[in-house]
Amino acid sequence: IRIVFLLFISCNNSATAPKDGQAAKSDGTVIDLATITKNIKDTVAFAKSVKEVHTLVKSVDELAKAIGKKIKTDETGALEAFTADQNEQLIAGAFQVVSAVKGELESLVQVDGISDALKAKVNEAKNANDGLLVKFKSSAKDNESVKKDAEAKKVIDKTDASASDLKKLNTVIDELLTSAESAVTAAITQLTTSVKAEPTKS
Repeated sequence: IRIVFLLFISCNNSATAPKDGQAAKSDGTVIDLATITKNIKDTVAFAKSVKEVHTLVKSVDELAKAIGKKIKTDETGALEAFTADQNEQLIAGAFQVVSAVKGELESLVQVDGISDALKAKVNEAKNANDGLLVKFKSSAKDNESVKKDAEAKKVIDKTDASASDLKKLNTVIDELLTSAESAVTAAITQLTTSVKAEPTKS
């Protein structure tokens, strides 16, 4: 809002009569304010949604820290080793998180106005997430196996050598967030370069 306000200040000496949703600089250049500001609003909203998905994906890392653990009874809130190989509920919780990510990515790929490059990144993340869901479902076929700490780590602990699907999703979702944030910067830059201050006249 502040940027748009400054734009009008810089344009108010123009002899050109802009149409609704436009502004004219003192040199007569007409700027399509409506389009530029809508682009900023849309890219910011998209980046916010991507950030929420990014947070969901990263939450799996926190769940992995609870493999083979329980909360200490001394009220410190710390975790301690517990009965090993009892992780089926933990895996179920992680599966729900990754399933939620699937829904969010499917919504993002339907967003209008995003660039082809961003849409390709969303699809890449969606494919990586689908691959991880397949791994979850495959592990569930043998419930006794997925209970084991070592097997659980293969699914939700990205530091495990066998957790390739989770690692891939983390890499792609990091790249998607970076691209979304860059799109916001580019949209704002488009506005600020359009309202570049006129040289001071003596």
